[in-house]
Amino acid sequence: MRRQLVHYAGAAVLVRGADEGARVALVLLALERTRSAALGGLLVAALLVPHVVAAGVVGAAADRSRRPLRLVAAASAGFGIALAVAALAVGLLPTPVVLGVLLAGGCCGPALLGALSSRLSALVAPTGVPRAFGVDAMTYGVAGMLGPAVAGVVAGRASAAPATLVLAGSALLGAVAVAALPDAGRRERPEPGAARLRDGVRTMWRKRELGVVTAATSLGQLGFGALPVVVAVVAVRNGQPSTAGLLLAAMTAGGLAGSLLWTARPAPAGCAPWVVLAGLLGTALPVAAGAFTTSTAVLAALLALSGLANGPLLGGLLVTRQRFAPAAVRTQVFTLGAGLKTTSTAAGSALAGLVAGWSTATLLLLVAACPLVAAVGGAAAMRLLRRRGLSRGYSPTATSTASVTDALP
Repeated sequence: MRRQLVHYAGAAVLVRGADEGARVALVLLALERTRSAALGGLLVAALLVPHVVAAGVVGAAADRSRRPLRLVAAASAGFGIALAVAALAVGLLPTPVVLGVLLAGGCCGPALLGALSSRLSALVAPTGVPRAFGVDAMTYGVAGMLGPAVAGVVAGRASAAPATLVLAGSALLGAVAVAALPDAGRRERPEPGAARLRDGVRTMWRKRELGVVTAATSLGQLGFGALPVVVAVVAVRNGQPSTAGLLLAAMTAGGLAGSLLWTARPAPAGCAPWVVLAGLLGTALPVAAGAFTTSTAVLAALLALSGLANGPLLGGLLVTRQRFAPAAVRTQVFTLGAGLKTTSTAAGSALAGLVAGWSTATLLLLVAACPLVAAVGGAAAMRLLRRRGLSRGYSPTATSTASVTDALP
């Protein structure tokens, strides 16, 4: 089991690193070939926007597949091919053609995130699932650091096109690694209609704790989607533009440390929703405190503290999805949740650009307000569910062979 977990982590870092790095490499590619930052933003948007649109489709396809990991591997390969084509085509072929290729690649994105995470529980013993999700949370953090770093270093030493091709190669290599994982999928074909597209959404609505946690994390991500833009503005205003990357790296390092803490001592699965809400509060308060300092070092320490809370938050979120989602629609739930978070990230970045002229303190307080409101609102909703007797646990193993119709209340 440990060997399979290491194998999984390596594959996840390869494909998710390509996804994270592409957001930097495509902007650099557009600037290099066309000197247009606007085109760079359009290319990244083409890669991100399909996440929420394709999430349900990808999840439903994986839930109905006899070999879901092969589907994830194929999607990872498709993502890599789209990046490779973009590396060769930007500035040389008509922009609509390039955007079409990246839109197709973006439709593969949910497989790299939620769909891959949803298959992790099949690779470990049931008692090791919470700890395994801590490892999975770390892969997101490592990919978030390595992907952009590789894109920047290769682009600096060569050019943006080779950087994009390196990321494409990472996605293709990751696809091979995913395909080599033991695929404990269905042995028999599912009955027609056994996992309909709408059932993932129905599950999120009817499993109330899952719905609360999904809504809270999506709202919280709206603030943290804005953070990179806000940090860049803060760094420029402080006369130290180069510190923007260091501030974000401090937060990522904190997130890795938090994931290690969760992996070493995961909370009981029954506490996972509350861990998520506490994590939202823990990520918000240090950022809010950063609004009252002008010291870059203090702000870096506060962002690292915020990141520390994000590690258990992500681990608890993955365990919550695993615990409350019926096996028949589990991948849909994972992909839809990841798609909503990605969409919130993109929306947060766009909103931050619109209010970038506001004061530094106001910007940081706005970033913190989203997870803070999400934590307080989520806790109130959870207490209301408990008071009304609607809060119910869910044992995934109890319905592992049942149809989704039976699993839904």
